[in-house]
Formats: sequence, C-alpha cells, structure tokens
Amino acid sequence: MQKRYGEESDFILNGNKSEDAVRAWTEKLFHENGTKNFKIPKEVYEWFLEVVFCAYGKAETDQIKRMILVKIIHTREVMMAGIDITSFEKGIDWNGYQVETVCLLHDIGRFDQALLGSFSDIKTGFDHALMGSEMVKNHEFMELEAVGMNKESVVESVRHHSAFSYQGKDVYAKLTRDADKLALLRIMPEILAVKVEEYPNKGVTEEALRAYKAGTLVRNEDINTKADLLLAWLGWESDFNFSKTESCFVSEGIKEWMTGELALLGVMI
Repeated sequence: MQKRYGEESDFILNGNKSEDAVRAWTEKLFHENGTKNFKIPKEVYEWFLEVVFCAYGKAETDQIKRMILVKIIHTREVMMAGIDITSFEKGIDWNGYQVETVCLLHDIGRFDQALLGSFSDIKTGFDHALMGSEMVKNHEFMELEAVGMNKESVVESVRHHSAFSYQGKDVYAKLTRDADKLALLRIMPEILAVKVEEYPNKGVTEEALRAYKAGTLVRNEDINTKADLLLAWLGWESDFNFSKTESCFVSEGIKEWMTGELALLGVMI
C-alpha cells in the first residue's frame, strides 16, 4: 500500500501554521499536477475557502489546526477518488462539475466541527453531514444551473455521504459515499500517523468484531480501539456502490494492509 501524503504530511505535523502559509498550501493542493483538471465552479470553490478559513481563524490550538489541515487534504483526496470512479464508470452520463462539487463540499460541516475538538458526531453532538447540507442549502449559488448542476442533488449528497446506509437513488450521493470511503482508505497510515484522534492499541470491541464477521457495517458507537477502527473501515467493502471502488480497494493493497495491521494487533479475520 503506497502512501499518498508526501510533503503534505510533514506540513500537517511541522509546517508553518500561519493563515497565509496554510492558504498557500491549500491553493497548491488544489492546483498542482493531478488536480489541474478539477471542474469546480469558481463561486463554489471560493465559498469552500471562506468556510475553511473562517474556522481556521478561530482555531486556538495546534491540534485543532491540524484537524482542519487533515480535512483540507482529505477533501482533495475525495475529489481525486471521485474522478477515478467516474472515469471508469462510463455507463453514467456524469456532469463533471457536479462530480467535483459534491466531493468538494461533502465535509463542509467538518470545519466548524473541528473547533469542538473532535470529528466524532457523537462526542460533539454535531451532525456534520446534516449541518453541512443545511449550509449548502442555505447558501445562494448563482452558477450551478449554468453548468447543468442540480443543487438538490448536491444537498442530498452532502446530507447522506456519511450515513450508516443510503437507500436513495441519487447517483451523486452514491458516488460521494464511495469517493469519501476510498479517499479515507487510501490514506489510513497517514491519518493514524498525524494522530488527529487517539485510539488504544489494545483490545477489540466484541460488537465491532461481530458486525464485521456478519458482513455488516460497524457502528460508530462500537469504535473504541484501533482494531475497531480498522474493522470498521475494512467493513466498508460491503457498502461500495461502484465496481471501481472495489477494484481500487483490492488492487492498491488497501485490504491487504488492513488485515496485516489487524494481525499485528492480535485480531485474525
């Protein structure tokens, strides 16, 4: 499993955390090789930056600043995952602007949540998907219709991107769920390394192990240890909507890496 963070990981841990430095870092992330073909309406991207740096300006600790940086780069990774999936799934008439917009905005609620010191909706009492969807719904975008986008679909995608399950039919909501999962799975080593959330290395929660073995998703309330987290993320395989997501999960060595990490923790599956 190849690491996807390079200099970005070092910046999160040791870089200059001034707002000017972080703005420059963010601009580079969204305009370097591999991202230059992003289709993002200008007003959408500018609003994203406004939300991000409004939160960043309120961050009082290095921990919270790192949390925001992690979500900035995660957003970039979700956009790249969205491109990977839709480039392969050619049976669908994708709107490139809508693909990149739902990926860009999927975690827009996380930046305000970071100020509460955790990305756990349970611990913070902050439903980041609901709050994010309301933010998108209430913001007046002027360019969406001009590029053939459906705002209701964007709201739907943000609202349901992290739900335990999604029974709706919106293809962009399904894409957002898969792109979010694939992006997280691709950078698991880096996420664990920057220590945004701490999990004990010892033990496994019985409910988490039982859910994984039953082929169902592990519930957030059952994630208490590093092994539980790995089981939860490994279990996302059962919730993929697109064959390309499954292909990347296996061919990029993600599944093999996770099972190996679980074995090191004494959990055999």
